Amino acid sequence: MRLFVGLIVCVFACTSATESGGTSPLALDGSDPNSGTTCGNGFCEVGETHASCEHDCCETDASGACAPRCGNGFCEGDETHGSCPSDCCETGADGYCLAVCGNGFCEVGEDHASCESDCCATNENGSCIATCGNGFCEIGETHASCANDCCETDSNGACLPVCGNGFCEINEDPSCADCQ
Repeated sequence: MRLFVGLIVCVFACTSATESGGTSPLALDGSDPNSGTTCGNGFCEVGETHASCEHDCCETDASGACAPRCGNGFCEGDETHGSCPSDCCETGADGYCLAVCGNGFCEVGEDHASCESDCCATNENGSCIATCGNGFCEIGETHASCANDCCETDSNGACLPVCGNGFCEINEDPSCADCQ
């Protein structure tokens, strides 16, 4: 599925219809205010090709569509994890990507017990349990229960300014070193 989506994205993202009815790599119409700009602006404009401006224009295959290129962040064409691991995930028998512990995403097949770095500890409802000291003021934490994560608040719930934290905050005393 990911391979199919990547191929579709490339076909549509790398080609556009021209007045002659054909396709050309991301060509901008001459009336576009960005046309006529230089190589390196992220648009493959009239007169640019992959040979003259590889940063803006993709290599094209015989049909005029962008050719797959390993290392561009998209698993496309006939690329696989074996031929291009930087673009394509390793897949299971079902064709879906296998979970990778340590990539910062809690994926299907992972949980806190199997991959603590990606997945939070959960309660009986499956919601993440607040963890004091992780830098986030989470549901269930307050300044009183976890001053490391949560600021002291006023009656409206807005954080009170703290002199000495390195930030000059709204309503902070102007004589504080943070505001100098």
